[in-house]
Amino acid sequence: MASSGRTPMGTHSTMPPDDTFVLGDDASIDAVLDRIDDAVYALDTDWRFTFCNEHAAELLASDPETLLGQTLWEAFPEAAEGLVGEEFRTAMETGEATRFDIYYEPLSRWFSVRAHPSDTGLTVVFRDLADQDGHDLDLQRKQRLFEAVFEQTADALIVADGDRRITDLNPTAESLFGYTTEEVVGQPVSTLYGEPIGEDDATQPSDQPYVLTYERADGTTFEGETLSTTLTGPNGAALATLASIRDVSSRMAYERQIEARNDALRRFHAITTDEERSFEATVESMLALGVDYLDVDMGVFASIDSGDYAVEATVPDNAPITAGDSFALDETYCKPVVEAGEPVTFTSGPDGEDADMEAYGTDGFQTYLGVPVVVDDTPYGTLCFAARDSRREGFTDGDTAFAQIAAQWLGSELSSNAFEAKLTALNETARQLMAAESRDAIAEVTAERAAAVLDLPLTGIWWYDDDREALVPATQTAAAAELIDDQPTFHQGDAVAWEAFTDDETRVYDDLTDAEALHNDETVFGSEVLVPLGDHGILVTGATTAHAFSETDRTLIDVLAATVTAALDQAEREAVLRETQAELEAANEELALLNQVVRHDIKNDVAVILGHGKSLADQLDESAADSLQPVLRAATHITDITETVGEFLDVIGGDAEPALEPIDLTAVLTDECRKARRTYEDADIQIDDGFPTGVEVAATELLSSVFRNLITNAITHNDKPTPEVTISGEERGDSVVIHVADNGPGIPEDRRQEIFGRGEHGLESPGSGIGLYLVDTLTDIYDGDIEITDNEPEGSVFTLTLQKASS
Repeated sequence: MASSGRTPMGTHSTMPPDDTFVLGDDASIDAVLDRIDDAVYALDTDWRFTFCNEHAAELLASDPETLLGQTLWEAFPEAAEGLVGEEFRTAMETGEATRFDIYYEPLSRWFSVRAHPSDTGLTVVFRDLADQDGHDLDLQRKQRLFEAVFEQTADALIVADGDRRITDLNPTAESLFGYTTEEVVGQPVSTLYGEPIGEDDATQPSDQPYVLTYERADGTTFEGETLSTTLTGPNGAALATLASIRDVSSRMAYERQIEARNDALRRFHAITTDEERSFEATVESMLALGVDYLDVDMGVFASIDSGDYAVEATVPDNAPITAGDSFALDETYCKPVVEAGEPVTFTSGPDGEDADMEAYGTDGFQTYLGVPVVVDDTPYGTLCFAARDSRREGFTDGDTAFAQIAAQWLGSELSSNAFEAKLTALNETARQLMAAESRDAIAEVTAERAAAVLDLPLTGIWWYDDDREALVPATQTAAAAELIDDQPTFHQGDAVAWEAFTDDETRVYDDLTDAEALHNDETVFGSEVLVPLGDHGILVTGATTAHAFSETDRTLIDVLAATVTAALDQAEREAVLRETQAELEAANEELALLNQVVRHDIKNDVAVILGHGKSLADQLDESAADSLQPVLRAATHITDITETVGEFLDVIGGDAEPALEPIDLTAVLTDECRKARRTYEDADIQIDDGFPTGVEVAATELLSSVFRNLITNAITHNDKPTPEVTISGEERGDSVVIHVADNGPGIPEDRRQEIFGRGEHGLESPGSGIGLYLVDTLTDIYDGDIEITDNEPEGSVFTLTLQKASS
């Protein structure tokens, strides 16, 4: 008989001995069997077909001639491992006949099968159950299918009647709840609830799964995902309720853990990104969050220094350990955390030697989670959470991960805070370096600050000696001097320091045992950082251990070296500047003396020329006297130039910002006009009647030079027989405006700015141009302004604006 595999709907029974028969060897028996109504086939001891009547061949949808000689398993492979194979082998092994019903899937039919073993093989008789009068095959198939599903499904199934009383449990439900079906049949379904449920609650049939808390026979509870449905009869009437229940306690617990952790991480993010919180307040809030999330008594953040354990922050305020407490590291649970560099947890007291340990100055804790805090790859301390009592459930990976995230944040913040503090200290160091006047002073500041600020106790500086073509030691920290009495000199090819200097490239040796070209193969140093200082030399900082310098350390060393290099460059420039300035001062002193002597001699000689020239003019006739006038004017101009040069030198050689004082404007202007009339007798120089009087301006005594040079410029650059100069002015709030107008040839607009420059000459003037430069310079010192416009109908107007003196 063919089968699609082991069919759970099949039922069987062993035939009684008197119902057993064996086919004989006589050929006539074949004809007899061929005529009976039942389907019959025979197998030998090798399971080969030896007979198959027409009815059997028809039901098996096979040709009898084809089947003969084949094994049952060759003709119907699926029967080998199914119910057919199991029952047939059992019959042959026991010698007892068997009977069972089986659903033959290829024909969608149910068959009743009987197998009769003998010494020569197995005779199989089977019939189509649909042929039995009154046999409802479809209903039977559905019933048996339901029974198989009910019995074998992995979900717990509970059947209740219309009064919500239990009528059946499947084996999975019996196992899940700890009741047998007989113990709960007739009981209300509420017997299985772990919490009160109302009549209208989710226990009513629903097409959506829901979760309820159920109670087992032993009183324990679990969370069950439930899906219920109503079973109806042919007329649509409700017959029963079927509930499918799956224990999802682990899943729900895991989901709650995930949600709790996500909530904790959200709160953690909000705490650590709050810019209004100080670092100390953030640490306390983070510890409080950890205590709440992990459900422990207290949280502790501590630093480790050698064998000392120093508490830096704790929560809550009434915790048995408080900030400022200090313990020996051996007396804490954090010792293995520091030693292993990884998390340590326990929930029922510590194991091993520490089991009875009175840690942290208390009688110890039963629950503990500790993680290391690392700053720049260096162990800094621990972050731990503890409780006095044990807890039933251990810390999850998520719990440990939360603590590690918090510890990583602490390490990052501590590194950042330390970096910022060191950068701030480096700013002060930069000021000290820039104030140092010599490279030796710079070297001393560098060594001292490297040890005190950057925690680089083994630091030294080497200068490049051009004459010796070597790097010679300049200075080193006290710790470096104590470690090495006589610092070496580095020459080409015998040290990594020389390579770093000549390549102008920072060298970092995390492990000097791997370095080549060491000056001393037996060096006491394990690691070094070498930074060139331009062409001045090199800065070297080291440590006795390998891998001692973090990325932060290297960055700070680079900043220090750059600052030192800048200070050395500045000191070098300032040394050259001081030397140049000394030379200039000496030259200026000589020039000042020469200026004084020359001006004195020139003025004396010009005075002789003018005196004798005027006397001579009085003795000559008119024509000869006119020829002498250019000589006299030239001598006068020499006197003006001499005075202007002297005043100019006084300006550029004096203070950069001379003190201004109240000067009577009208008095100065009137005096300069009087002197100009005496010097230039053929000029017409007038002060307007409306010129303001009694006004004081903020200036110096050299204000007179401003007006003298403006008047002289208006006359000497004039091409008219009678040069005319008119001076007018008015007050404008806190300032006074003075106009010096002439009738000369005027000044082209594109020349009006450049004539105030040093050495500029107006028109084709024989003058040096220094006078107008002096006017512009003094006006700027007086915080005033000067501009040039056209005069009508001809000439130019110099407009000078000066600030009134404060009253």
